[in-house]
Amino acid sequence: MPTSAYEGLPSLKEAYSVEFEAVPPYNFELTVHKPAGWWWSTPNEIFEDGVLWTATRLNSTAVGLKLKSVGTVQKPRVRCGVFAREKISAQDEACVTRIVKRALRTEEDISEFYALARKDDVLKAVVEDLYGMHTVSWPELFPALILAVALQMAPMKRSNQMMELLLENFGERVRFDGKVLGYWPSPERVAALSVDELRAKAKLGYRAENLVSIAKALRAGFPTMQQLWEIGPSETKKRLLSLRGIGEYSAEIIMPGMGFPLDVWSAKIFNILFYGTEPENVRKSIMALKQAAEERWGKWKGYAFVYVLNDLPRISARIGVDLTIF
Repeated sequence: MPTSAYEGLPSLKEAYSVEFEAVPPYNFELTVHKPAGWWWSTPNEIFEDGVLWTATRLNSTAVGLKLKSVGTVQKPRVRCGVFAREKISAQDEACVTRIVKRALRTEEDISEFYALARKDDVLKAVVEDLYGMHTVSWPELFPALILAVALQMAPMKRSNQMMELLLENFGERVRFDGKVLGYWPSPERVAALSVDELRAKAKLGYRAENLVSIAKALRAGFPTMQQLWEIGPSETKKRLLSLRGIGEYSAEIIMPGMGFPLDVWSAKIFNILFYGTEPENVRKSIMALKQAAEERWGKWKGYAFVYVLNDLPRISARIGVDLTIF
């Protein structure tokens, strides 16, 4: 989009900057810019020359984030610049820093996962390919719920279309540090929309009613992502499943610590890796595959899921089966 389109868009000012350490091994680039193209906070975030420009929300207001590594994989350190419209209080500084550190999983020790992986036929080469990569969590809850709704019963091209239209028609743009990027609509914005308008402008179909209902639930006091971190995975899943349109698969995408969210595509991949062949009935195989992953990897199954799906080209070359075609 031409620069003139952003005329009048206020530029956020750097409110504060902070540096923090991470538990090694921690590869910042692999963590925030996954090989499979997964983004962290918004599809419009910018990653250039080892620097990530992205955004989140503080007290319902979008703030810009500029993140870069100032350490190494074995002595990791991350610098975070926070950009806002107004001065940020010391309390809010501490809140944003805590959100970013938790979402980047900088305090998570993955040495136990690596010890398990190096004895596992599927993972032992994968962890060397992606050494130091951490999973990430969502900085805030509503974008995670938007993704979960957009992924429901839709091919990836269709899901991307829905998210792009949501960002274009109802999201907001933030300008800071010479960059402009789009960020998700707030729950307040979506809750105020009619289902018909959301359906028409974002091509959501039946999902529009679900998303408006979810936005209203968040406005009514549904726990924040930070609160979900505190109540534990079992209660978190129970709360998420209470939201309209959120089922098992969606909840596992959203949950802090990510479960093993198999769909038809990923079920084929893991069936080949576990048993050497595609399943006869993909949908019926999902529960058995989830159980096999639990028995094989336990609490680290979410990490195994992320590592495998981000290393498919090299896994394919090793096993002589192209897993990228599913």
